[in-house]
Amino acid sequence: MNDWNRSDTTLTIQAATRPGSPLKPNEDALVLNERNRIYGVVDGVSSMVKYYDDEGKTGGWIAAQLLAAELHEESPELDLRVAVLRANWRLRQRMQEAGIDMAAKWKRWGAVFAVVKIHDDHFEFVQSGDCMIFARYNDGSIRTLSRNQVAGFDLQSLRAKHALKELGVLTDEEIGNRMRPIHEANRNKANTLKGYSVMNGDPALASFMEYGHISRANVHKVYAVTDGMFHFIENDEDPHKWEKFIARLEEAGIEPYMDQLVEQEELDPLCEEHPRHKKSDDKSAVIVEFR
Repeated sequence: MNDWNRSDTTLTIQAATRPGSPLKPNEDALVLNERNRIYGVVDGVSSMVKYYDDEGKTGGWIAAQLLAAELHEESPELDLRVAVLRANWRLRQRMQEAGIDMAAKWKRWGAVFAVVKIHDDHFEFVQSGDCMIFARYNDGSIRTLSRNQVAGFDLQSLRAKHALKELGVLTDEEIGNRMRPIHEANRNKANTLKGYSVMNGDPALASFMEYGHISRANVHKVYAVTDGMFHFIENDEDPHKWEKFIARLEEAGIEPYMDQLVEQEELDPLCEEHPRHKKSDDKSAVIVEFR
């Protein structure tokens, strides 16, 4: 696990990331650009066709690192949206060089992200996929600044998988084979009106990524997290789930909260109590506190 805590005269930053499995590379990346006050998280998305480069890195890892590198540039004029689109173009080039079939979106590598840039009286943000951004105000209220764009697709595929398991006659391999067309169809919806946004080399990302300008008036903290931090509640219908999530994260602290999640994951290795796609996912969080 990598943890990072810093402060300047006006900001205190807490951040940590850890892999979902010690046997696999962490496809999450932290963005901690102190010079330009840019902070956030990136979650790499591997292709459905397994790919490893000469160093054993996955496509998702490559995509996440490309974006993180762009957002760590030290130019004082660094524009969040421009940096994301530049990384998107470079990712497209890397995939073409690797011989990836770009015509099928489900074969592409990708990354989703939640990143903020802090200014004196406001902050900007960019977001895609299922990474989330929240703000806490001085009165304690929580503002959700993003939407989990893939939750509905995850729920659809989880329900289909559950129905296949309920038949009681299929092996795990047979279930996987039957689920594949659903996963491919969901991946092919990337950066379309019927889908969600993801940095996958598609120029349409320019239209589908979300970005904005938020006043800093009375803002106490800003949070950016990857989905591994909340995959137990991703499809929870509780209207207050995000407030409760932030409260638990605040009460425990980033690293202890991750420890608690791992303990819960170990108690539910078959993903039955908390339906999800994998026992444990990569986890990353950044908290920006205004002094």
